[in-house]
This record gives sequence, structure tokens and C-alpha cells, in this order.
Amino acid sequence: MANGLLSRLSRAFRSFEQAIDIIFGRGFPPGGLCAIECNHVTNQVQPVILPGRSLKDVLNDAFLWAVPKKRRSIEKRLMRRFGYPKYNWKPPVPKTNILECNKCGHNYEAGLLCGHCYEIVKQETLEMQTAIQQELGLSPVEQDVIVLYEGEKDKATKDFWKNQRIVELPKKRPDWFNQNLLQSTTQQSSDDKNVKPKDMP
Repeated sequence: MANGLLSRLSRAFRSFEQAIDIIFGRGFPPGGLCAIECNHVTNQVQPVILPGRSLKDVLNDAFLWAVPKKRRSIEKRLMRRFGYPKYNWKPPVPKTNILECNKCGHNYEAGLLCGHCYEIVKQETLEMQTAIQQELGLSPVEQDVIVLYEGEKDKATKDFWKNQRIVELPKKRPDWFNQNLLQSTTQQSSDDKNVKPKDMP
């Protein structure tokens, strides 16, 4: 019985190697698959063996292993998510860490950013990036780019803005976007690793 199993395995591997050779153009199909007689050509032309390319390397490069063979049904997906009431029921638990944003009034989860405010910041950043690309192009940035809104350039003299890369947006500055956020800090960095508020004892 073991000999029969080994012989079947060897035949399967032999046919598999023939298929690999046919796919990669390194041999001719067997006589039963040929439309014309090519046994004399097969005897003359030897398959080209690429150096350093074994059957294992070819299989690893050409095939994707561990792929699901069947689609998981909706019932199975719902059971994995919510469980089964008779054995292991996993009902959806309501969240108790929901807070209200002080700026926009939308709800958000504690420890995360407010989604509504974050979308506003993304839209404003996209407008700034578009304006910078239209004004300065894709040249390398060797200096800092200063984004100014309507009426902010008149607050300083022309000598102050000289030799600076300035991009102006034709609208008012949003209330949440403070101009001080663009200024560099004046405090020196500390090497102390103990971060503790001054009010605490």
C-alpha cells in the first residue's frame, strides 16, 4: 500500500514538473497534448535549466499560498462578530466614554480627536497645499513657506517679508487656526526627563 502511494505521488510530481516546464517555456507538452508529432524535437532539445532556480523557488514566486478556498457566508460572519445566543453570545456593548466637543458640539470618543474638527483641519490643509503648489510649483523648498491670510501681510513692513517664501490665501483666517502656531518656540530644550506640572506637590 505504501509503494502504491509513493508511486502515485511520484507520478503527480512528475506531471506537475511537466506543467511547470510548459508554463515557463522550458519544454514541450506530452505527445497526447501535441497537435503535431514533436517527439523527435523533444529528443533533440533539452530543457533549459536556469542556474539557482529550483522547483521550490518557482513555486514560492508563482503561487500565493494560504488563500481561502471558499467564501465565508453572512451567517458565519455574523456569528463570528456577535456570537451565538445559545453558546457564546457577544451582544454589542454601548460605549460610555463619549464626550461632546467644546468647539463644534459633535460627539467623539475619549482619547481620540473629534472627527468633525479633524475633517475641517484636513480641508484647510488641502487648500494650503494647493495654493503652495500653484504659487511655488514643485521646486525644492530651501526656506520655510509662510502662509498668510487676507489682511495679514499689511501688519508688517516690506522689509520684514523680504527674501521669504510667502503664499497668500484670499480669505479670512479661521478662528481655530491661531497665528502663534506657526511661530517657533523661544524656550530652550531641557534635558530633564521628569515631566510634572508646577501646581502639583
